[in-house]
Amino acid sequence: MEPAFQKEGDRFAVRLSKGVRGLLVELCQQSRALLEAEDPSSDPAVARLFPPAYEDDPLRNLEFETNLGGSPRTGKLEALDTVERTATATALTEDELLAWVGVVNDLRLVLGTRIEITEEATDEDFLEGDPRHDTYRAYLFLGYLLQEMLEAMGAPVVDEPPDVDAPEDSVGGGN
Repeated sequence: MEPAFQKEGDRFAVRLSKGVRGLLVELCQQSRALLEAEDPSSDPAVARLFPPAYEDDPLRNLEFETNLGGSPRTGKLEALDTVERTATATALTEDELLAWVGVVNDLRLVLGTRIEITEEATDEDFLEGDPRHDTYRAYLFLGYLLQEMLEAMGAPVVDEPPDVDAPEDSVGGGN
């Protein structure tokens, strides 16, 4: 099977099915709605996206956040814009691929927080019939996509890829 992302000259070829592209756009829209409606104090998933700089010093952390203003949130929204705008592209620039990496990582953080995943979690914790099963599968698949992007950018190959059975039309299949 061809890799989902592959370096070709100064661009990165994208080989994802329409189904995966649609899923990414849908998740981007949900993430945008979350970022626009919630903040770290009102939603644990948003808090996971914006961890405190000074966890043990609330006043120093407040000063840090005040100085930053809305730039972290703006950056995440701009990355979502990039992924949505390029979701049907067959090739990405390095900057666009970096936006995809950031968005897919953030989506994994949100989903992982929602299903309360831990480092010790296994497939047996999210069996068929568990209401978190589909979210867990999406979480694993996003991890696979993230690894594919990082490998295309030159990150070392992981010895054992995640045990993910991707949907039949997930990777490959073109646009």
